[in-house]
Amino acid sequence: MLTNHNPPYPLGKDEPGRLAALNALGVLDTGPDAELDVITRLAADRFNAQIALVSLVDSERQWFKSRFGLDATYTCRSQSFCTHAIAGEGVMVVPDAKLDPRFAANPLVEGLPHIRFYAGAPLILESGHRIGTLCVIDPVARHGMSRNDRAILALMASQVVTFLESRQIRRQQRISDLIARTTTDAFVCADAHSQITLWNRAAELMFGWTAAEAIGQSLDLIIPDRHRHGHNAGVARLRDRQPTRLVGTTVEVPALAKDGREIPIELSLAMWRGENESENENEAGDGPAGFAAIIRDVSARKAAEAERAATEARLARQVAAVEASDDGIAITDADGRYIFMNHAHAAMFGYDGPGDLIGQPWSVLYDAEEARRMSKDTMPILFALGQWRGETQGLRRDGSPIEQEISLSLSPENGIVCVTRDMGERHAMEREKARLREQLMLAQRQEVAGQLASGIAHDFNNLITAISGTAELLRNLQDERVAHHALRIQSAAATAARLVEKMLTLGRRVPHPKLVDLSRMVRDVRDLAVPSLTDPLHRIELALPSAPVMVMTDDTELTQVLLNLVLNARDALRPAETGRIRLEVLTGEGQVPEGKLVIGAIPTVPSVLIRISDTGCGIEPEELGKVFEPFFTRKGEAGYGLGLAVVAGIIAGNNGALTLQSWPGVGTIFEVWWPLQAQAGDASVPRGEFGLNAALTGKTVLVVDDNPAVVDTLVAMLEEVGAEAGPCLDARDAITAIKDDALMWDLVVTDYDMPGMNGADFARRLRKLRPDLPILLLTALPRIHQLHQKQIGLFDAVLGKPAGTVQLAAAAASAINAARERTTSCAS
Repeated sequence: MLTNHNPPYPLGKDEPGRLAALNALGVLDTGPDAELDVITRLAADRFNAQIALVSLVDSERQWFKSRFGLDATYTCRSQSFCTHAIAGEGVMVVPDAKLDPRFAANPLVEGLPHIRFYAGAPLILESGHRIGTLCVIDPVARHGMSRNDRAILALMASQVVTFLESRQIRRQQRISDLIARTTTDAFVCADAHSQITLWNRAAELMFGWTAAEAIGQSLDLIIPDRHRHGHNAGVARLRDRQPTRLVGTTVEVPALAKDGREIPIELSLAMWRGENESENENEAGDGPAGFAAIIRDVSARKAAEAERAATEARLARQVAAVEASDDGIAITDADGRYIFMNHAHAAMFGYDGPGDLIGQPWSVLYDAEEARRMSKDTMPILFALGQWRGETQGLRRDGSPIEQEISLSLSPENGIVCVTRDMGERHAMEREKARLREQLMLAQRQEVAGQLASGIAHDFNNLITAISGTAELLRNLQDERVAHHALRIQSAAATAARLVEKMLTLGRRVPHPKLVDLSRMVRDVRDLAVPSLTDPLHRIELALPSAPVMVMTDDTELTQVLLNLVLNARDALRPAETGRIRLEVLTGEGQVPEGKLVIGAIPTVPSVLIRISDTGCGIEPEELGKVFEPFFTRKGEAGYGLGLAVVAGIIAGNNGALTLQSWPGVGTIFEVWWPLQAQAGDASVPRGEFGLNAALTGKTVLVVDDNPAVVDTLVAMLEEVGAEAGPCLDARDAITAIKDDALMWDLVVTDYDMPGMNGADFARRLRKLRPDLPILLLTALPRIHQLHQKQIGLFDAVLGKPAGTVQLAAAAASAINAARERTTSCAS
């Protein structure tokens, strides 16, 4: 009964009679009816609504006899839309509840289920009483509802009334037939044994079978073979009143057409139970009497979804590629305002991200004069030809200029696609590479000049040695006139020696240390060497740390070292075979040399390790000790034999180190250890000042030089200090002499550049014959040999030509002492 005499909703003229008629139906608070559930499901599907209800309006509530898409079973009547619907005529349609003053503040509008659209057809009994509605509800507003749709909803509402008043199977069939005719989807009904009882026109079009062909057939007609067992098992569970997940849900499954095609369908399945009055009823009276299915062909939708997914994936890949590009990429609309930009473009101009520039005109990235020039000169060409490419100067956010290369093209929407590249770094790199090439060419010219000077100095020093030595011997004749002239000769010889020393400086340069990025230097060396790789199977790889490696050094000297080693590795690669040169930069801390130490000592100060490896022909074991010797080469006339000797001198001069390991036919690895701070190297051998009375008295000395004048002078000088000297003009004859009586000799004095056998090979042969025999190298190129002597230990002392008797005696004594220490340390 009514408890509110002034309710906030409209009431009909015969409200008590309406409530009585509703109560007389006996349906309030009863269980669900499958037949009504079919109607609400079909109504929701037919009108594409999220919610469909059979709502019965009681005195203070509206109660839902059937509901689809809503969990609640009732709501307060004061919040009811249906109360208003039964107070009016025909179907009540609310296009947008938020705009309707009756419902704008309704809790069902402001909260769940967020009603925006509502359409309700009154349930009118034969007595004329309006007991509720069949309504459809959606959270999305609509424009309205067509007359035809209103009629269909009203017709569905009348069928609800018919069911409520008679609940007869015949009228249920009429409902099914009516809905089947109105839906555009396939509507199929089957009995409890899966025999088809209804097959509408849409089903004929979808599957290819006519109604006459389909009705009476098993549902297996449209079920693929692989799914029939599962379908039949599900139907059996329903007959046994077991639960199933198919009824009341929408699923996607494959179906079979008459022509054998499988088509994807969306299936909504409902079920109705048999009446107790039915002759075929089971004892419980609640077994299924049949099934109804709404079937929608989703082939087009699936194809569209697949195409959309493919398009989205393709677009995502394209966007990822654009974002990964180091070049700036931006797109403007037809008005010249940015609508897309990758992060590289924003960062290039000093902005945090594209969001800072989206919506801005392109001209904000240029100063006013440059923007006017581009508008006047560039844009007409772009719009005439569709594209333009050139260099210009942009403006960073902080106002600094940026040299850039841009490529412009028109987009289909008359916007501009702009690809921008920062040319400032490239120009700087090109200038730096040009500087390095110039320095390298200068170093190479100095090296050539040094080679020429070294050759001339060698011959001059031999002559000066003979002249100055003879003059010194003449001074000892106790004749004042002879001594006077000898002194003048010696003075002239000393002047000539200084001139020769100046000639040798033609091949040298003064180091200029500065702070350089080693990783960048290695890249520059790679770039300089790559063009010389004439074989397409050869390549140069880099393995560099992510952070810069800063070294205080003369970049020209270090570049010369690295380039010499890389070019030697290039020459070692075999033609027409896959070859690789690898350049690695590692921190020296914690690193252990992998090869044999051949130059210098591993630095104890912070250093960096540069590893140059190749897969070339390798170095034979007997040649490993020779590759850094001056004038040793395996390139024939194509090589001078000074490249690696220069490398050795530079490394030793910077207190660095070099290790070497090689495998014939496999490859070679050079490891350069370079101090991070500039180190002053001293490659000279200290010269002691020895007297003439204790050094060589009674010693037998073998003098080996291919210049007879030098040999005679050296023999005379050695005899002056008490030694017994034996001359030899051929290193091979000297080998024979020592073989005949190895213990006879106390010291060997030898030249380096001799025909047939050089000083290094001669020293190696002597070491095998008599390891303890002291060897003094007397050479016209002492600087190179002093640097190299520290590494290979072939000679016990090195002395430069020309040398006087005192220097010769001191060097001879130093060699004897060094040999004694060397022999003692080896024995211990």
